[in-house]
Amino acid sequence: MHESNKEIIRVEDTVMSFESIYNETYFPKELLNEISKANMLIIPEYFIRENFSEYAFPETTREFLEYVKEQASDDFVPDIAADDDCFNKLELHSAVVTIATFIVKSVVFPIALKVLANFLTDEIRKHHRKEDELTAKINIIITNDKGNGNKKIYYEGPAGSAEEVLKLATQEIFKDNGDNNGN
Repeated sequence: MHESNKEIIRVEDTVMSFESIYNETYFPKELLNEISKANMLIIPEYFIRENFSEYAFPETTREFLEYVKEQASDDFVPDIAADDDCFNKLELHSAVVTIATFIVKSVVFPIALKVLANFLTDEIRKHHRKEDELTAKINIIITNDKGNGNKKIYYEGPAGSAEEVLKLATQEIFKDNGDNNGN
């Protein structure tokens, strides 16, 4: 079995929210007015490597940010929790597409998921791979504006299956809100 055929999906509660991110040490406070308009926000992760220990973004982050910003609308407002001076990138160079962690409001999660799936499809083509030959690592935090609690979702598996698996995983998480669409 090819390594990328394994799937890992975890859904767990989290206290992370847009407001808690605004208070993080990495957050550019001088950009709060602009960034706080976002309902999808790319955030750095704390990486610990041999000679590297700080907040950084995975290597595909700039491309992903440009891609999601091209899809922006009045309803879907993506941004990044960084300024140009503090944008650190960690390059791992593998057959894994690591998507930068992002937090998204539940109301726009379906849009964000579709944009993510389209980005992954483009990455598959760019790398001249089949859908099951490229692995994706994805961390998403979904905030629930209706008070049911926020969820953190981790997916690692074939890039071509990410949309379907994430749809299934999120279908029930906010079901108490009266719908089955993850809203």
